[in-house]
Amino acid sequence: MAGLPEEWRTPSAHGTLLEMRWLLCALAAAQLAACKSRPSPGEIADRGWRAHELVVIAGEHAATCAEAGPAMRRVFDDNRQAFVDAVALDHDPSRLSEAADYMEAHHSRYADLETRMTALSDRCADDAAVTAVFDAMDAP
Repeated sequence: MAGLPEEWRTPSAHGTLLEMRWLLCALAAAQLAACKSRPSPGEIADRGWRAHELVVIAGEHAATCAEAGPAMRRVFDDNRQAFVDAVALDHDPSRLSEAADYMEAHHSRYADLETRMTALSDRCADDAAVTAVFDAMDAP
């Protein structure tokens, strides 16, 4: 610190200018890290489809529709943010276009999901709890 000007080394109510400079650099680095960790539209869409699949699996593994509803609700609640993010993506045309490109390139991963969802919905059409979870997936 010997080569630094005196005003950089003189303490103030907020610390030295050197300390404040380090704090600003640390905040800037944290902001950049947060931006880089933001998922891509394709990742958001993929998480949304995976969350749908997990809810459907819970319903498929239940012995009865009466058991399916609560099982599906637990999985939905555990994965609600994926549904919220996917619905928000649906309302952003530019990001949705980017996600559509990703999903088209990876469509085989969830190719049978729509069929499985329809089969479960048809099988448990009279169960209010199952119906409520399907509704919640559309509007979390």
